Amino acid sequence: MEFASDIVEFVLQDLTIEVGTSVLWTNRDISSHTSTSGRPGDLTGIWDSRVLSTGKSYSFTFNQTGTFPYFCEIHPFMQATVT
Repeated sequence: MEFASDIVEFVLQDLTIEVGTSVLWTNRDISSHTSTSGRPGDLTGIWDSRVLSTGKSYSFTFNQTGTFPYFCEIHPFMQATVT
């Protein structure tokens, strides 16, 4: 199963998904962004999209339950959670 999450207007979405779901982040914004697991200054290393320029996408499959904070390394005020 795949869940699409657009990055737009400098906002990352809080997501609630089932185990085994792949989240596909697509940057629909005018600025580059990342989807990086953890919080600013506290990276978890679970996933990192690297820099996504406008129109670029990154996918990660969640194979375990939990609450996973994530943020944009370029704009650290952009923070959300995958549950």
